[in-house]
Amino acid sequence: MKPTRKIAFLLEEFSTPSPSQQLLDRFLMGYPHNGSFHRPAVGEFAVYLPPTHESDYGGRLKDFNLVAAPTVEQAVDGADGIVIVSRRPGAVANDRYAEIALAQAPEGAACFIHGALASTLERGRALAKLAASRRVALRSGIALSVTWHLPELALAQDTALSEALIVVQMSPPLPGSPGTLAGAELNALEGLLPIVERRRGGEAGIRSVRRLEGDDVWRAGDRKLWSWPLLAAALSRSHSPQGDPVLDGRTQDLVGLGLVPKLARHPQAWLLEQCDGLRTSILRLDGVVDDFNFAVRTAAGQTFSAQLFRAPPPLEHHFSLLAAVVEEFIGTLKSPWPLERNLLIAGLLETFRDPALRTGKAFATPQLNIRYRPTT
Repeated sequence: MKPTRKIAFLLEEFSTPSPSQQLLDRFLMGYPHNGSFHRPAVGEFAVYLPPTHESDYGGRLKDFNLVAAPTVEQAVDGADGIVIVSRRPGAVANDRYAEIALAQAPEGAACFIHGALASTLERGRALAKLAASRRVALRSGIALSVTWHLPELALAQDTALSEALIVVQMSPPLPGSPGTLAGAELNALEGLLPIVERRRGGEAGIRSVRRLEGDDVWRAGDRKLWSWPLLAAALSRSHSPQGDPVLDGRTQDLVGLGLVPKLARHPQAWLLEQCDGLRTSILRLDGVVDDFNFAVRTAAGQTFSAQLFRAPPPLEHHFSLLAAVVEEFIGTLKSPWPLERNLLIAGLLETFRDPALRTGKAFATPQLNIRYRPTT
């Protein structure tokens, strides 16, 4: 790993806890890694925060080798690594930060974006082209793409898959943020794509997307547009079933007892048809469980399921796993995953916002025919 002279953090906010604080503190103070406490060997840190979100960083400017830069350009100047963190939950990208960073970064630098790569697929491709022209390594992601699976998933690479499903919940809106941010959808894609892209042939792209809401979600399950048994397998990994278990600790078969439709508040589903025939279902089921769980079915009929573990706040130890990935990426320029995954996620989040999907019909997505194989 090459010596890292300077890392620039470009932040939209700084609060405790937040992804900005979690990542910046791990680089400044260190984090548990591979059985010991690891401190990144970095000569200098620069941080930029908009004047409208001024912060004293809780004494970090005084206690660490951290410099508050007055502009994005000055923060990036001479940096080997750039870490961009937009506001929680990261589903709304800061294209301006990324464009300035890539235009100003020295050749051979690395730029990591926490959250979505870009606000649209077109802008994502433009960023990728700019990064390539400047010889800057570019990736994006969140901690759910590298967090622990409970249990560890014994799914071999190149396994033929027929169906996948993930259960997530809506991220709470930020103060002053209108409407609902696409945090649940980002979490679902970042959590599930690293699993399904390892299937036989790799990721084949998305042929169509369908959005369902309310009782249409349950009717779609009854019509086998998504799988109730696969939902039951995913929920079996939850340690936070809602309803009666919260009151008295009883165990319940949420699917078998028909409790899922009763518990769910404003259910939503995204049904994806991949170009190779894989069917992927994203179910946003607020009120059913309070963790993220997924299940996949192989072409041979086997079912595998697991929970995407999110360590509790304020420490949120899964950010240590992400910090290790980002540190290695900056120090080696070795790609932790294909950039095409980040482009596909940006394109899907853009598609999910399209009002045309409110019809409940399948929406053809030829622009999402993005094929790639995992790097590991």
